[in-house]
Amino acid sequence: MGQKNIVTCIDAGSEYCPCYLAENNECITCSHLQGKSFCDCNWSGVCIYQEFSWCGNMKKNPRETIESKIIEKKQFGENVFVFKFHVSKTLARQLKQPGSYIFVRDMEKPLYFDVPMSIMYADEQRGEIHIAVQILGVKTKALLDCQEKMFIKGPYWNGLIGLKDLKGTEDKDVLVVGRGIALAPAMLAVEYLLHHHNRITFVIDPGKTGSAFIEDYFNGLEMDKVYLNLRTEEGLKQLSHLFRQKSYSLVYSGGSDLLHQSLKDLIAKSDENIKLVATNNHEICCGEGVCGSCTAHTINGKRIKMCKAQVDVEEIIERGNIHG
Repeated sequence: MGQKNIVTCIDAGSEYCPCYLAENNECITCSHLQGKSFCDCNWSGVCIYQEFSWCGNMKKNPRETIESKIIEKKQFGENVFVFKFHVSKTLARQLKQPGSYIFVRDMEKPLYFDVPMSIMYADEQRGEIHIAVQILGVKTKALLDCQEKMFIKGPYWNGLIGLKDLKGTEDKDVLVVGRGIALAPAMLAVEYLLHHHNRITFVIDPGKTGSAFIEDYFNGLEMDKVYLNLRTEEGLKQLSHLFRQKSYSLVYSGGSDLLHQSLKDLIAKSDENIKLVATNNHEICCGEGVCGSCTAHTINGKRIKMCKAQVDVEEIIERGNIHG
């Protein structure tokens, strides 16, 4: 498996590292902060153990929950709402990375109403972020009562598995596949890939949500757009045909575990070395690696915290455990 067995932490080297895990000998990256006597980390440019020592053997300040003004709330179809928030320019810049997400909550509700939401759009010049919410359960229904303000907490960055491969792709042909509400996080990935001179074929499956909520975000983005229904046999045949038309270097899967597996199977049938990036569909509750709700296992049985850990996407899909 080679380098595929390496697990890294999305927060390593950031202003939020070291975190609660380091204080409890549960650090994802640093072997010393796992209670071991030797150094065996995946070097990220910063020594986490040294940072921990400089902080007095304590974590750095965690992310804070802040009040954010709702600029706009717009409904699309029966159960999709796009919320636009005013935030600091710094936070907007931090949330511009592919895979970024925040926790949102009605200000009248307790902490356990926090729900993670992928960032669809971020503008650091205006201090603005957008999310798309599909109303499904108690937590998302509570957001409908929010008219002027909402609690948000962030930034978080582990919304994609295989992020390193996405960021390392430049001047290549890329296939981006998005379905339903997972079209929202695909927009940050598309913007990033285009900025790095990649040529994108964007397969759009509106699903039950419809695709109208992202169409305004297509303005100014030069790419090929193909609309398919990937829940039908005909749609999957068309996707397979499209896959064979070009020599793709990277495939982005935004949708369910079944979509991830379908695209992985297409890649496996080809003779080319194609990287796969997929949306992180694990249950995320705290975002700090503490609660354990996002725990998954790699092919070799290693337990990992998917709210913070980056691992090769095949390590999870091949075990049939993409969502815990």
